[in-house]
Amino acid sequence: MIIRHEKVKAGIIGWGKNTLLLTDLLTRYAKNIELVALSTSYDTGRDYAIRNLGIKHIFTHHKQMMDLHEIDAVIIAGPGQEHTEQIIDSLKAGYHTLYELPAALDISNAIKIVDAVEHYPSQIAMGALSHRYDSKYIKIKEKIQSGAIGNLIAVEVYVNQFRDNKTVKTDPGIVRDMLLSQIDLVRWVTGQEIISVSSKSVGEGINMTYAHFTASLEKGQSCTFTANRQSHQPHGSSIKIIGSDLEIYFRAPIETYEYAEISNGQLTPTSLDHDNKKEYMDILNAFLYTIQEKVKPNDTVKDIMSNTRTALAFEKCLGLYGQVEIEL
Repeated sequence: MIIRHEKVKAGIIGWGKNTLLLTDLLTRYAKNIELVALSTSYDTGRDYAIRNLGIKHIFTHHKQMMDLHEIDAVIIAGPGQEHTEQIIDSLKAGYHTLYELPAALDISNAIKIVDAVEHYPSQIAMGALSHRYDSKYIKIKEKIQSGAIGNLIAVEVYVNQFRDNKTVKTDPGIVRDMLLSQIDLVRWVTGQEIISVSSKSVGEGINMTYAHFTASLEKGQSCTFTANRQSHQPHGSSIKIIGSDLEIYFRAPIETYEYAEISNGQLTPTSLDHDNKKEYMDILNAFLYTIQEKVKPNDTVKDIMSNTRTALAFEKCLGLYGQVEIEL
């Protein structure tokens, strides 16, 4: 696809907290990408876009946007169950496509996306995997790949999501909403696939739902994933990389990032103020770079398939005590 404008002109599909943040970034801060269209079935989203954002084209359904020849790219940020159709339609329409996870909720839809990506190679199809473009996560990956931590022994992941309404313990959203990006993070930083997973504990407490999984990597290392949904703690996540010579701990709540290395018993922490706007700006800048420089994004069709397969295995564990093997 040939970019028709000095600025990349984009449309957003969906409305919610993340979409509101993205529209704010695109209308106030982004210099080389301009938001000119929005599609949402929510009246509140359309009214807000008209009153506050000055977006030129407002639609009630994403297919209406597919006929708009003024845009170069589409950002998909609506409900996960709609992503597959929207990704495929966007690529068919000739638009570069940035999509939030999940790309697909089952293998058959993941295959459809892979087929579309391969059929339209001139369009960029990129997952909004912020860790792949964050310098601190890149640093962690480099330390693992270079052997600076010694032999990789284990990985521990923890995610907390504020939720003030009751969810059942077998709700697959605890995987799709909370652990899918962490699954990709572990695959990416270690350079290995997750080959099996089992549920260690799944349950409910007062104003909370939790799930704890143990998993194995291709080379035998263990991983643990813990996801909590509760009303008395804010959003946050952490990852701990345990090596024979070095441990790395990285905690990422909404407001701050904290990073620490433990070597020979010595803790070396660093922290910095961090607004989660930077996370989205990193994604948008990476998306813009792939379009303008005509380079491939960091994730591939293999990642779509692997993330979908692995997430489905995690979901299967929610109501099952026992190991689930993951086909590579």
